[in-house]
Amino acid sequence: MKRTLISQQHFAQTVSGVSPEEIDAHFNLLPDRYFAQTDESEVALHLGMVNRLLHNISGADSLGSLRPVIEWRDAPDRSHSVVHVVTWDRSGLFHRLAGALSVAGLNILSAKITTRNDHIAIDSFEVDAAGPESAVAREAFARTVEEALVANRDLAPAIATQSSLHPGGGVEHAPLVDVYLEINSPRAIVEMHVPDRFGLLYRVGRVIAEAGFSLTSARVHTERGLAIDRFHLEAADGKPVDAARLQALREALLVASIR
Repeated sequence: MKRTLISQQHFAQTVSGVSPEEIDAHFNLLPDRYFAQTDESEVALHLGMVNRLLHNISGADSLGSLRPVIEWRDAPDRSHSVVHVVTWDRSGLFHRLAGALSVAGLNILSAKITTRNDHIAIDSFEVDAAGPESAVAREAFARTVEEALVANRDLAPAIATQSSLHPGGGVEHAPLVDVYLEINSPRAIVEMHVPDRFGLLYRVGRVIAEAGFSLTSARVHTERGLAIDRFHLEAADGKPVDAARLQALREALLVASIR
């Protein structure tokens, strides 16, 4: 769905409780790729979630403003669910969300992340669970997300425990990682074709954050045990992004992909 095909007036009529000004902001603050990759029902869902986040922030204390808005959508015919998370962007957000899903025992099949220009993050994860039987995992995810984002809990020990319960992993495939600068831009791009392993996105996201980068967008997909991931990064620490820094990031990502 492309932005030019979307009627903002249509959303103003169908999304209750969201002002035309908020709808205009949503369209103006997001990149074109968001509208190319997101269907109308999800755009409407995200509009409502952003609205709830802004209302929650206006009536919350400083810690309460860190709590995300979470919505689940089932696709029972495909035996998976999609969890949508809207919250303020912050350092390490992606790997904390991915880690919370792993702690809840959920395997990530694909992911899309987008950040509005006002630093509101819209992240969606497709996971291998659907229906009433996943209620316990969903509760665990919500609880762990709040612990990670509000209380700054380190999820690494819990993920290690979960990883021991999910032995094996992806296909036998030599990991391929490429890191390079985007043409005519200071942003870096990471492309990975690596065996999928439990907790992979947590480890990869943590390496990116610890290397001083922030994620501006990501497309993550798993196919037949192979993780095919692409990340767009910006330097979050103000340091130059030179060849040595990109090579160090590539080497760290290779290590993270084989652990």
